[in-house]
Amino acid sequence: MPQYFYVALGGALGAVGRYLVSGWVQNLSGSFFPWGTVSVNALGSFLLGFVLQAGISGGLGAEYRLLLAVGFLGAFTTFSTFAYEALELLRLGQGWQMLEYIGINLVGGLLLVALGMAGYTALRGL
Repeated sequence: MPQYFYVALGGALGAVGRYLVSGWVQNLSGSFFPWGTVSVNALGSFLLGFVLQAGISGGLGAEYRLLLAVGFLGAFTTFSTFAYEALELLRLGQGWQMLEYIGINLVGGLLLVALGMAGYTALRGL
């Protein structure tokens, strides 16, 4: 199948997944703080690390990497929403919450990508 098909299919599923997970977590939190976006960025970072490590290790073919990493996770993670929400917190006079939000997403994302990579490596060793 053409590469574009895998990206498009993954993107459609990732966008719907983002909408569902983000909304569910945000409603569950009952907070103004954008926990829905934090959750999809964290989960997406972990999954991206896992999928990319699977590709690096030869455990995942090119079509599946396109479907999952480029398509699904590209649409699932919400970095542009993250940027807007950070600026919105600042606009609302919530400077400390903005810094907290940025820190959670950036440091947490880096750690979760590394954890996803380690998770794949550990599972592959079983």
